[in-house]
Amino acid sequence: MMDSMIQYTNATLLAVADFLAAEPIIYLFAIACMACMIKVFRALLP
Repeated sequence: MMDSMIQYTNATLLAVADFLAAEPIIYLFAIACMACMIKVFRALLP
C-alpha cells in the first residue's frame, strides 16, 4: 500500500514538474514576477 502511494505521488510530482517546465508556463511566470517587481518599485519611488 505504501509503495503504491509513493509511486503515485512521485508520478504526480513529475507530471507537475514537466508541465511547469514547459516554455509558455515559464514565460507567463516571468511576466507575472516582472509585473510584481514593477509594482514594488513604483510603490517605493515617490
